[in-house]
Amino acid sequence: MPNSPVIDADGHVLEFTIDWEGGLEEHLLPVAPRIVGVETGGSRFLVEGKIWPQPWGKGRGAGSDIGRASVRPGGTDPAERIKDMDQEGIDVAFNYGAVVGVGVSGLENAELAAALARIYNDWLADYCSHAPDRLKGIAAIPLQDVSRAVAEARRAVEELGMAGVSIPSNVHGTALHDPSFYPFYEEIQRLDVPLGIHVGPGIPGIPMAGADRYDNFFMIHIFSHPFEQMLSVISLICGGVLERFPKLRVAFLESGAGWSPFLLDRMDEDYEKLSHMAPELRAKPSEYLRSGRCFISCEPDETTLPTVVSLLGEDHLIYASDYPHWDSRSPDSVNLLNQREDISPRAKAKILGGNASRLYKLG
Repeated sequence: MPNSPVIDADGHVLEFTIDWEGGLEEHLLPVAPRIVGVETGGSRFLVEGKIWPQPWGKGRGAGSDIGRASVRPGGTDPAERIKDMDQEGIDVAFNYGAVVGVGVSGLENAELAAALARIYNDWLADYCSHAPDRLKGIAAIPLQDVSRAVAEARRAVEELGMAGVSIPSNVHGTALHDPSFYPFYEEIQRLDVPLGIHVGPGIPGIPMAGADRYDNFFMIHIFSHPFEQMLSVISLICGGVLERFPKLRVAFLESGAGWSPFLLDRMDEDYEKLSHMAPELRAKPSEYLRSGRCFISCEPDETTLPTVVSLLGEDHLIYASDYPHWDSRSPDSVNLLNQREDISPRAKAKILGGNASRLYKLG
């Protein structure tokens, strides 16, 4: 499809070359991120005396090992990233953090969280400046302190040119529809950038579904991503956030899309019988998910993708490479999606670029 740009709605950078200490005040240096080895093998960040991500079981934390991720130099080197994008056929990539960049809201120290967000966002802006038409940054936000979150979102978008903001599915267990977050949503709506909901198991301060009963990364990784996104959808839709902030655009990322048809039916069925418990809603929950303001990233080889296209609609799905994570399909993800015969060329063009262009307001 030569006339259809390919937009990676959720790629990643890797934070382990950032000079965290260089941007921190002296009293915060003892809790600055540093890389350490762990007994289960590999390496992790140590932040506030806690391991990020936390390793589980006897497995070696596959997928959360910083050292293993480093085999893709494009995660820290933008010139190498452009080469990888060219190889895969990606025109524009939107970049989220991998650990600290998606986990700052889990820190206990709000001052440290705001400082690390500033350092990370400055670094990411510099990374993207190598090819500003092709590399776009998504800002880290310290949401445990809403006033600091508002200030950093404003700085990141208006001064650094960030294309959106990233938050987790909860903050220290507080759901996303909590009224304390309303000033933040108001500011994101004013800035007219999307809100990317990005989860990652093993970040202290951000509880993940399933982590309370499994001690095996394999099991937690299967469970936590889609269920945390479903919880986020329920908060933002059934909790009235999208009704209260009608211009807010949201992307639910890195969890596949196969969960969405189930949730559509489940939300509408309960709303039919329990609408009095959702007084802010002015329509069925499924109508909000199909409103043109919600987008869900899909895996290029999901077997359920044709069903999702049929039931959710082709206008709400976005392509994501998940580069350079251990479970990414790079450098084959574009081809895997493009070569499918069970999805129409029109739907593929929208998923590979058209929908993300609307989400991020490109061109």
